Amino acid sequence: MTEPADSLLQTPEQPEEEAPRRKRKPTGGFECKLGLLLGLAGLAASRLGQLWIAFDVFSHFTLQFAVMTVGFLIGMVMPRGKLLTAFVVMVLGIVAIGAWPHVASREPHVVGQLQSGERALKVASFNTFWVNQNATAVKAEIERLDADIITLIEMGPGKKPILDQLKGRYPYQFHCYEVDYCNFAVLSKLPFVDAESRGKWSGPSFIRVRLGPEAGGLTVFGVHTIRFPHSLAQFREVTEIARLIERTAGPRLVMGDFNATPFSRILGVLQDSANLTRLTNLPSWPSEAGLPQIAIDHIFVSPGIRQLEAERIGEPAGSDHYPVTVRIAVPAAP
Repeated sequence: MTEPADSLLQTPEQPEEEAPRRKRKPTGGFECKLGLLLGLAGLAASRLGQLWIAFDVFSHFTLQFAVMTVGFLIGMVMPRGKLLTAFVVMVLGIVAIGAWPHVASREPHVVGQLQSGERALKVASFNTFWVNQNATAVKAEIERLDADIITLIEMGPGKKPILDQLKGRYPYQFHCYEVDYCNFAVLSKLPFVDAESRGKWSGPSFIRVRLGPEAGGLTVFGVHTIRFPHSLAQFREVTEIARLIERTAGPRLVMGDFNATPFSRILGVLQDSANLTRLTNLPSWPSEAGLPQIAIDHIFVSPGIRQLEAERIGEPAGSDHYPVTVRIAVPAAP
């Protein structure tokens, strides 16, 4: 049979064409731009402490602001997942800052050799945290560090008994428990010639001991400054202690908790006014998460003292700070 003519002329039905899918516009661009501006603003604010000391607190977080800026900058150029990328970069950056002091402290890094007429000394500074009652752990860490001279800060009454317990290792000791607002102790394997401490004066609380000719008459200062929000008072304290240190004759070693980072105006004033060189950069606070973020515990030396090994951190032993140690060479009598 032949099909009807009209059926022969009928064309098969064509499927309807689908409307082209609209590409999804990447999101997070505005947020990344805003985050980048905040990071740059933080970096700018960290420099404004040179003009107004209250802004010096932002210098504590210079590394974190830099990580934030890089994270959002990378997020901006990503085709998608902008905010996720920025977040991942920032987390990795914060972890890297906290891991840096641990990695740097695994093995001693030699930066100089002992020369004739010099004596090598391992020196340490440790803020043991006033409310830290784990005296056993603090004592064990002091023994493990085995420094020739160690300055202990915030030595609460609960930790005072360990001083007698360490007499065998550190026969030469000086503390200032009887002085108001002074909670230091200096332990040394070498004898003192004289010692003093101050708690309530125009400068920060400090302890000072002067060693004998075995260490070239080295004067050791242990310092603990006030912290933010008392920025102006901190600036005045550092100015006063810098004058005192600068007037001190002979080689000088200054260490302690300065509540200021290497990027701060506070440390700049101390270094310039007292003619000191800072040997420390590693973050030492806080210890709670095991990833310290801020370098506020420092060791300084005067001209004529050389660094033999790079700085290292110890274990917090219940404190919110890590101890910092450095090996130095001081002029010594024959």
